[in-house]
Amino acid sequence: MRVNTRWLAALFLLAVFPLSGCGFIKRLQSRDNLNKGVKAFTDQKYDAAAQFFQKSIALDPDFPEDVPRMYLATAYMLQFVPGSMDPKSEQMGEKAVATFAEVVDRSQAAGKPNIGAMLAIASLSYQMNKVEQTKEWCRRVLAVEPQTQEEREQMAEAHYRIAVMDFDTVNEETGTLGENIEFLEDADKDTLRGYIEEGLDSLEKALEIRPDYFDAMMYQNLLLREKAKMEEDEEAKLKLINQADILYNKSIQLKLKAEAEKASQHRELDLGR
Repeated sequence: MRVNTRWLAALFLLAVFPLSGCGFIKRLQSRDNLNKGVKAFTDQKYDAAAQFFQKSIALDPDFPEDVPRMYLATAYMLQFVPGSMDPKSEQMGEKAVATFAEVVDRSQAAGKPNIGAMLAIASLSYQMNKVEQTKEWCRRVLAVEPQTQEEREQMAEAHYRIAVMDFDTVNEETGTLGENIEFLEDADKDTLRGYIEEGLDSLEKALEIRPDYFDAMMYQNLLLREKAKMEEDEEAKLKLINQADILYNKSIQLKLKAEAEKASQHRELDLGR
């Protein structure tokens, strides 16, 4: 999961807000530790950063927007390596999930659910092969009423993640070329068709929010191919494959366009220096 640089910048600004009222010294010390943690975090010294964030939380448990906890959870997350056999990696993943969950609980108690923390848990759960937990957190995201464009885009990501898991589940059962389908029971086939439809419906909702969401289009293509594998009528099968081909080409074009725009922005920044 990529770290949102705009979010980090906002957190840093919060770290230097003026202080007032009782507990001034502790809150001042809390921000001092937060700033030290941010420096270590920026230098990719995540172990050291985590220690500073823990001190910041201990000194000011009610820091605005739960900034130190979000940083702490992210520091743990960045020490988690999917598929690693190192016990520390798994431990960091679990700590990240637990800390993000604490942020979610506190934000909900304050009446403003932290969608970013929910999606972070969903991402970590997926990387830790916890499919049902991933879906649960995506659905918790979708139960929130979005207030901003950023939150609406986060909803699109939640829909997309559900579809990705549906594809993974179906593809594992059917086989790369559909070679396993003949061995499946009718009830199992019906279950897989249910996953396919859920995934396609989720992607439609994601694209309603973000029409240029090329990753969502790519998974539409993949799920339609899964649907085609299970289709017995040859004409219907060819129609699904044709639809998939169109979506594949469109998703590639959108991706190339996005990459070209990003490269152009970098060139403009370089020229402006």
